[in-house]
This record gives sequence, structure tokens and C-alpha cells, in this order.
Amino acid sequence: MNSIQKPDANPVVSALLTLLILNLGHVIINGQAKKWAMTFLATIIGTFLCVLPGVVIWILSVLDSYQTAERLQAGEEIPENEYTNPTLYKICKIIDKSATCRNAS
Repeated sequence: MNSIQKPDANPVVSALLTLLILNLGHVIINGQAKKWAMTFLATIIGTFLCVLPGVVIWILSVLDSYQTAERLQAGEEIPENEYTNPTLYKICKIIDKSATCRNAS
């Protein structure tokens, strides 16, 4: 599995891109293309089924994007498909069996 190291990751920009432009903070700032695709897909599915689950997933995605960028900025090397937010991880693990999360119990 590929790892990412991006000490120049900006948590605020990552969160704003995730919030405002189709979850793109995951891929543009954090370099996690598969994670972006899975969170975007989960948001679309949740919104289609009932608006509230889609909104919850979207908010969790914004938090995860921010937290992941903080870890990268601190110099941490993380797997390409690792989630920082355990709740988002548990949701996305349903559709992405390769997802990981060091904080999940």
C-alpha cells in the first residue's frame, strides 16, 4: 500500500475544499484519491437514500480531511487509504474493504 508524506498540507484549505468543492480536499491537499472517491460515493449514496445521512457523511468527511492534513503537516507518513475519523472509516469500510484507521476500535 502506498504511503503519503506531505508536510506542506494545509488543514484549513483541505477542509474548505472538502466542504465547498465535492470533497476535493482529500485528493488535492492530502493526496488521497481513493479516499476521495469513497467519501464522495458515500455522500452521494447517503443523500440519495435520505438527505440527512449524506449531510452527516459530508461533515465527517470535512473533519477527516482537516485531521488528516494536520497529521501530514506534522510530518507523519500515512497510508494512502487511511481514515483519521473513526466514524467516517466505519461508514466507508462498508463500500471500501481496503480502508484503514489507526483510531478505530
